Amino acid sequence: MIRHTRASLFAVFVAIVLGVPAAEGRDGSAGRTSADGPKYIFYFIGDGMAAPQVHATEAYLGALGAPGAGRIRQLTMSRFPVHGMQMSYANNRFITGSAAAGTALACGIKTNINIIGMHPDGRTPCTTVAERARSRGMKVGVVTSVSLDHATPAVFYAHTPNRIQYRDIGRQLLGSGFDYFAGGGFLALADVAAEAARSGFRYVDTRSGFDGLKAGAGRVIAVNPYLDRSKSIPYELDRLSAAGPGRDYEGSITLAEFTEKGIELLENERGFFMMVEGGKIDWACHANDARAAIGDVIAFDEAVAAAAAFAERHPSETLIVVTGDHETGGMTLGFAGTGYEAYYEKLLAQAMTFEAFDSRVLAPYKAARNPAPADVDGAMWRIILEHFGLDGARLTPDTKDDLSGYETELVENAFDKTMAGASVQTGEEDRLLYGTYDPLSVTLTHLLNRKAGLAWTSYSHTAVPVPVFASGAGAEHFDGYYENTEIARRMAKLMGFEDGF
Repeated sequence: MIRHTRASLFAVFVAIVLGVPAAEGRDGSAGRTSADGPKYIFYFIGDGMAAPQVHATEAYLGALGAPGAGRIRQLTMSRFPVHGMQMSYANNRFITGSAAAGTALACGIKTNINIIGMHPDGRTPCTTVAERARSRGMKVGVVTSVSLDHATPAVFYAHTPNRIQYRDIGRQLLGSGFDYFAGGGFLALADVAAEAARSGFRYVDTRSGFDGLKAGAGRVIAVNPYLDRSKSIPYELDRLSAAGPGRDYEGSITLAEFTEKGIELLENERGFFMMVEGGKIDWACHANDARAAIGDVIAFDEAVAAAAAFAERHPSETLIVVTGDHETGGMTLGFAGTGYEAYYEKLLAQAMTFEAFDSRVLAPYKAARNPAPADVDGAMWRIILEHFGLDGARLTPDTKDDLSGYETELVENAFDKTMAGASVQTGEEDRLLYGTYDPLSVTLTHLLNRKAGLAWTSYSHTAVPVPVFASGAGAEHFDGYYENTEIARRMAKLMGFEDGF
């Protein structure tokens, strides 16, 4: 794609020096070149996603023996021709949060923790790159796998001193003037459909309604038919496995489908800007659930691939930038127990995310046992084998992942705390072992992750630098090692704002 960008720049040079008209683009757009700035801009943000999450996913896909895989199978994003690296720290803290990091990525400024689209004083709004695109006449879309009023999507259209002002954020969304919002729901707006209609939006929350949206539909809010905790779309692992009795995710809309629909609705002669967030990568990493995180990285990359397919039809006019806001969990690709070896195929044994396991398996198990068993019973060992492939009771003679005595003791201790209702720990040892998650479920994901050769250092964010991948018109401006604020500033300059903002 970079070759097309350079070729179109050369066409402008020829036109100026020799008086020859610039050639039409392959998409038939006469005279438009990268010198005019990209006509179509995709800004992908994997929340909680840094190099470990990307490469763990590639190692997992490679271990499954996917076509063309060796040790790894590269994702679409990592095959982009331009790679950079950005520093994520906030104005007032070394380890950032999504609001501060998102504001840096959207506004090109460092701000304080929990502030949305404002300077560190919490009073002065900053102009976002999406608002800049809108002022340039471009249509604007915001897509996310979490709620539309969550921190990362909010920083592109809202300005509040605190990220939890959900009602205010939702109302700013309705008054933003943007054209397409899609993904999760809303945390505070009461009658969303009615409020959306009053603000000039067409609101859909069914599969048929979504599929029926066509170019010319006007301004749209499209919410997934099935919403999980905190008004988010399901984890990809749970969507694919349809985990749990009575739960059917058929008809659920993927992040890639929301992106493709955005392309269909937003494409126009003035161009568009679309931000797409993979928000539940972060949530899975907070819980130290590698398999859940990998599933959502794959779903996120499929959305990137949808944009790349569009870019193939508009090579000289499309810019795609992919990054994360920060890393979450301190994921590391290696574990003392496996030494120099890795066995990512073991992660395939996990049947559902930690969240589905808690609500659909652990909760009914606990409800049916009062008083609680003194030790892990046969029923629970069978559950653990079925959902994580871990055999602590030697239930099958050929199980490859028998738990050692030490590992079995970890499960027994966590089981006792889970059955006692100690899901939020207070002692120092418990906080370090389980964070704020169910002791048994987080112990099981830890054990499976370690057997794969993957480990964690935190239940919070970390400050490791975050990769930037870019392709298309102007992509060369995103190489190097720089502040996270530079991404929005360089993007704004490509749109013609010489001061960046």
